[in-house]
Amino acid sequence: MVPGGRGEERDLLGEALAQELLDARLIAKLATLDADSGVHLVGMWFLWDGEAVLLPTSRKTRKAKNIVRDPRATVMIDDSRGGFDLRGLTLMGRAELLDGAEALATNRRIHLKYLTERGRELEPVDRYLATDDVTIRFVPERASAWNLRDTDQGRAVLELGEFHRLL
Repeated sequence: MVPGGRGEERDLLGEALAQELLDARLIAKLATLDADSGVHLVGMWFLWDGEAVLLPTSRKTRKAKNIVRDPRATVMIDDSRGGFDLRGLTLMGRAELLDGAEALATNRRIHLKYLTERGRELEPVDRYLATDDVTIRFVPERASAWNLRDTDQGRAVLELGEFHRLL
């Protein structure tokens, strides 16, 4: 069970909104801590395995080095489209790096969530993604979620189309 961000006793990750966002083809935002206590924030492809968020990367990246030094991290996944059409999930927890054959196979599964098989095999794409030699395994310990789409103000602007869509 992953409690809410305010120590709520409900299992937030078992709720419909969290499951929808974790299963969707969206971009996760991963925040790790730099050595100087600054935040390193990057958008990433991801896969939810039911227990952890899996993210492909290279062991040479700043985020990977940050995780080795300090495993604390935050992941945000949102499906926000403008106006009050804002929905998302923030997960706070710890990350570790997986490597070897298991990481390479996992990274390929993540790549194929976002690319077709043919697109993944294109030479420049394959050359770039071949650098993903480790998998970040992020295990959430706390979570918070928001959904303004299903509020009175959200429905009002959606029904009338009186908002500016995000690009």
